[in-house]
Amino acid sequence: MIPPEFWEKLAAVLSNELLLLNWAVLTVSFYNTISLLWLGIMVLLVGNRRSPGSWLTSAGLLLGALFFTSHTAILGRGLAETSFGMTFWWWVSWTPAVVAPLAWYAAMFWYASAANLSTTFHRLSLAASSGLAVFILLMVIFTNPLPNYMYVAGRTIVATPTIAGIPMLIVFYLAFSIYCFTMPIHMLLSRPRAAASPADQSRRLARPWLVGASVAMLLAGLMLAWTALWALGPLPDIGLGDPNVERAVKLFDVTVSALVGIAITLLGRAIVSYEVFIGRPLPRNRFFHQWRSTVLLAIGFGTVASALLVIELRPIYSLMMAVTLMALFYALYSWRSYAERERFMANLRPFLSSQNLYGRLTSADNPADSTAPRLFETLCRDILGVQQAGLVPVGSLAAVAGPPLLYPPDSKAGAPSVAAWGGRFQPGAHCLPVEQNPGGWMWAVPLWSPQGLAGVLFLGAKSSGGVLSEEEVELAQTGGERLLDMQAGSEMARLSMDLLRRRLAQQRVLEGQGRRVLHDEILPELHTAILYLGGQPDPTPENRQAVETLSAAHRRIADLLHAAGPSAPTRLAQEGLAAALHSLLETDLAGEFNEVHWHIEPSAEARAKELPLFAAEVIYFAAREVTRNAARYARGGDRSRRLAMTIALEETSAGKLRLRIADDGVGLNNNALSEESAPGAGSGLRIHSAMLAAVGASLELGPSPSGGAQALIEF
Repeated sequence: MIPPEFWEKLAAVLSNELLLLNWAVLTVSFYNTISLLWLGIMVLLVGNRRSPGSWLTSAGLLLGALFFTSHTAILGRGLAETSFGMTFWWWVSWTPAVVAPLAWYAAMFWYASAANLSTTFHRLSLAASSGLAVFILLMVIFTNPLPNYMYVAGRTIVATPTIAGIPMLIVFYLAFSIYCFTMPIHMLLSRPRAAASPADQSRRLARPWLVGASVAMLLAGLMLAWTALWALGPLPDIGLGDPNVERAVKLFDVTVSALVGIAITLLGRAIVSYEVFIGRPLPRNRFFHQWRSTVLLAIGFGTVASALLVIELRPIYSLMMAVTLMALFYALYSWRSYAERERFMANLRPFLSSQNLYGRLTSADNPADSTAPRLFETLCRDILGVQQAGLVPVGSLAAVAGPPLLYPPDSKAGAPSVAAWGGRFQPGAHCLPVEQNPGGWMWAVPLWSPQGLAGVLFLGAKSSGGVLSEEEVELAQTGGERLLDMQAGSEMARLSMDLLRRRLAQQRVLEGQGRRVLHDEILPELHTAILYLGGQPDPTPENRQAVETLSAAHRRIADLLHAAGPSAPTRLAQEGLAAALHSLLETDLAGEFNEVHWHIEPSAEARAKELPLFAAEVIYFAAREVTRNAARYARGGDRSRRLAMTIALEETSAGKLRLRIADDGVGLNNNALSEESAPGAGSGLRIHSAMLAAVGASLELGPSPSGGAQALIEF
């Protein structure tokens, strides 16, 4: 891949001071071009297009990239060359050179306004700077036109208006650029307001980086002025082709470019880390890693590309090495993106995985829900990276969402009281600072529901010592609202299941109580009344009629109790599920089916007898509902149609019991179980499905192998 002559030419470059200097100048110029271009395009594409700061910053960065593109082209061709191309790039470089200082001042002014810094004086100052920029552009076009690059290479001064022997255009431009780089420092050093939101804190933390970038730009402007004064000084009339002049110019150039490169790096750090000039939340960590990769690419590519230009290797080898370098960096970037995706999915997986709500609700002991505390810990530790957090439900959710969640779980710092926060949040607010709190809390994030404020998420400082980004605030708000909904929904479902179990128990008690009252109280009272009236010495016709009526009522109640046999709980407790179903088909549903086929596995029957009476009753009543529906709807309205029923009790391969109830009727699509044919039909089965779920069983309806319908109850 690397040709042999590469090493020979590289050794020659390392031994030549001028070539080494040229290598350094081109490397810095490539770095500035790539960094400015990436930042400008990123701010343009990602930033809020309704924000003037995003447009202003993007335009300034792209103009800077244009300037260093022309700067690289001039250096790459050689300072002594005087072709038309050199003149073209020389003229192109002046438009961004004039606009860039003003764009820098305007961007810093927009930042200072957003950060609530003092900008009263700078409003007029920025307006005056804008007028001076327009005046310089007019001078460039009309009064003091730029000379051809041939005159620049020969260091020949064209006859133009001067001040103290220095061209007026150069004087005004140097004063303009130094002023535009000095005023932002004065503006940024003013006292900021207290942070009222994470965005304010982010801007405050970005200020040192912006001050450093402004200082670097000011030093670059001063060095540029020194360079201009040196170039226009009383030196021998020697052009840029002289090695000594070329060396001096490139020393000045690499110094100025290096200072600009430092400013670009500091500015990029502020943009990707603290969301300044973007106007919307950024995925901060991912953009920071991408920016860091871009910086490494710019350094690596600039170093290699400038070396290839200085060495003057054959174009095919230069192209091959450039392509190899780009492929290498792209592969590293893809690998980094994959690693970030894996980490993101690992953090997201607990929120997407099943919470096993059904299993927890249908278990016998009905354990307390531990999912919300575990997810809350994941949210605080892995996603937000805060030292402490507290989730406090308010309003109607406070009664069902349980106690506040705290991170870390063993934290001794209780969550702040929410009594004073109810009226402080406006709808749509993201967060407010927590003031004068000794517990270390910094931010209060409101959690909303359709009914209003549902809770408050209190957050402490980040473990990394950084700032809470807008993206993280949105994640905290969304995650907290989901945790509140999940916690409240789980608790309400658990309470509903408890009420359902109690209702079933009450129904069983009431059924047994009714039979007991009839047998033990009503019948003896009727018998006593009969004896009292019949034992009168001279009964009247009315008394005899009353005795006959009471005797008839007594016989009817006694016959009814005798015909009904023992209750379902009694039959289940004495005989088991299979025998209770036999009794159901032979008594309650006698004559409803022409044939009944039984397939009861002895082992399954034995296991069914061991079921808790509570669960056996629920399964029995569900089976009774299925058989009643089959007797009512399976003939499809044709009472003369023969109907056979199959009842099977068997063990499944998963170790469960399955009760299969099937008929050979018209099937589910043609009978009245469909709500289209009989609105409201099938609601009983839905209720029984819920009751089965309460005891850990399930009901599934489907077509029967014999052509009708079947129900599968697994438990």
